Amino acid sequence: MDKELFRKLASKIGITSHKILSQAEEYMRLSQVKCVGLGSLTATSKAIICLELAATSLKYPIDKEYAIKLSGLNSKSYHSNLKALECMLGLQSHLGLRDLAVQYGCLDAVKVATNILQRYKGSLPAAQQQDLDLAKPLFTTAALYTACKCMKIRTDRKLASSSGAKKGIFDRLCAQFQKLGQEICKEASFTQEPKKTAPKRQKTLTEMLEMEEDGDDDDACSSINKNDGNQATSPKQVRIEKTEKEEAQIYEEWKRKILENALKAKAVDS
Repeated sequence: MDKELFRKLASKIGITSHKILSQAEEYMRLSQVKCVGLGSLTATSKAIICLELAATSLKYPIDKEYAIKLSGLNSKSYHSNLKALECMLGLQSHLGLRDLAVQYGCLDAVKVATNILQRYKGSLPAAQQQDLDLAKPLFTTAALYTACKCMKIRTDRKLASSSGAKKGIFDRLCAQFQKLGQEICKEASFTQEPKKTAPKRQKTLTEMLEMEEDGDDDDACSSINKNDGNQATSPKQVRIEKTEKEEAQIYEEWKRKILENALKAKAVDS
């Protein structure tokens, strides 16, 4: 694109800084080499996107709504191409898995996503592992998205698009991650920690003595039953029988004394 036309587009969205213009022109030049897959974009729409990326990198505010209007794209297409160009140029900030999970509200999936990435790397040949950067948005986003799917966690639809990659590339990577995620979730379901049971309360000294007394009563009960040939009775029944015998003895003793006193009184009268 002609430099003069490029500067006119920049001025329309409020960019006059020479530094931002130079940065945008460099992005435009790199896009011709690295972003061949964005051939559907016109020179004008690509120039507007490069201008926004340059302004964003230098924290310069622009009228984004007017920028979209000038690009000739609808809002969805504009943002999709902006993300793709950002990713291809290596401008996207590398959010870690946890940061990404916090942003999209799916922290519970971080552990599974981490394991997916580790197993994926381990499945590759050693030569590929050396050049592989799992911190790239494509891998972290795909791993987190797949983990959420395996764990049946609802996520924002924007999570998938935040990778900056084309849908076909993202879906193919997710398909590879899906098998790993299912294996990890299946293993986790079999290795859940067993429920902890409360330890039994130790018996007090009083309870132990009571148990010994009950044991003595049981022995006494069994010996009585052996002698009498009766069926086994409980310790409580033995104590009741002992009380009844004692009361009978007391009554007989009282009765005997009354009769003796009566006989003595009769002898005196006569």
